[in-house]
Amino acid sequence: MESLDSIFTRIGHFGSDAGHNDKGSTHSYIDSYERLFSPYREFADVLEIGLASGKSLDLWGEYFGPKSTITGVDISVVFDTSRFQPPRFNVIQADATSQAAIVALGQAKFDIIIDDGSHMQADQEAAFRLLSPRVKAGGLYVIEDILSPESSVPSLCALHPNCEVIDLRGVKGRFDDMLLVYRF
Repeated sequence: MESLDSIFTRIGHFGSDAGHNDKGSTHSYIDSYERLFSPYREFADVLEIGLASGKSLDLWGEYFGPKSTITGVDISVVFDTSRFQPPRFNVIQADATSQAAIVALGQAKFDIIIDDGSHMQADQEAAFRLLSPRVKAGGLYVIEDILSPESSVPSLCALHPNCEVIDLRGVKGRFDDMLLVYRF
């Protein structure tokens, strides 16, 4: 099976905005994601909050096996979604901090939820409170891009008793290169 790094390199970083599949370019998440996600690779239900141009959905679609489902939620879907066909893919336009997202998700549960949304602490907390009950037993909830680590990490980690902080700020010198991983 092709590694996440190899898939990312092949798919690449698209657009002038760093929000277009920046997990291994602007940020340093690829190795951590390979370690965290490899046990789920054959069959996983994945939800990503924050889609930009949809390139991370392409990444997850190639990384996770054909029996996996990939759902994306964004407050404003501004790209052509025709390449993301149900039942494997589901693209939802909704605010992930609102009841509209819950309604749109129906009864879906997820092995992995990735919050790559607004990156604002209040939104990260609200999305976690709303969506973490949708994480399956043994699953992961990941928050990317912690903007103010010194002030927000204690509050964000207090949301769940099993919070791992992956601090990658020293890798590329990025102030927000940090993941919070909650295990359920």
